[in-house]
Amino acid sequence: MQDRLRDAHRRDPPRAHNSVGEHDECVEKERDVVVNGEGGTVHRLPSTVNLLLVALIAAIPIACKKQQPLSPNLNVENKVAIRTVALYFESPDMLLVGERRDVALPGNRAGALAIVVRELFKGSANAAVPRLFPADTVVRGAFLLTEGIAFVDLGGPTLTQGWGTGSHEELMATYSLVQTVVANFPEVRRVRMLVNGQPAETLAGHVSLARALAPMPSLVAR
Repeated sequence: MQDRLRDAHRRDPPRAHNSVGEHDECVEKERDVVVNGEGGTVHRLPSTVNLLLVALIAAIPIACKKQQPLSPNLNVENKVAIRTVALYFESPDMLLVGERRDVALPGNRAGALAIVVRELFKGSANAAVPRLFPADTVVRGAFLLTEGIAFVDLGGPTLTQGWGTGSHEELMATYSLVQTVVANFPEVRRVRMLVNGQPAETLAGHVSLARALAPMPSLVAR
């Protein structure tokens, strides 16, 4: 019996734990195995492929950080240039007269429109020419429609609470804005005024703003 046990021990020596080198080899083999989900086919990736994958993944954040150049259209719209505009104020003859002024305007037409109206609200360079709109009137925004209609959104405490002025003053103020917009923007034929973002029936109770207004040639000096 002892001889049989001795022989068995010689034939089947106990297996020792894998050495560090063997363990690393197994890990490397496991890393190189990829299972194809379709059909469960097993493929081994060469180590060079692994290196390429690592390089591609590392390059993704760098590529994402690269800034894209601005489009030419955006550059044109944001470009500011000095342009001579005509602002219409009331003359002693109670007619609208154009006053030339150099203004820095952006290429964006809606933005330029808002700036031109703000210049009108600053009043004439001639202190003797009366201001047509209340001093606290502001331009909240402006935009253009393809049909040739410009919308100008006005605001300010006086227009919001009620402008107590006469019919002539309101008439001249309203059409000074209309004439100024149409004269400086050829694509515009009519102007619609809003107050605080809402359609306005009137500015002071005398001139209807229920529709877009075209210029009134009889109010403009020749």
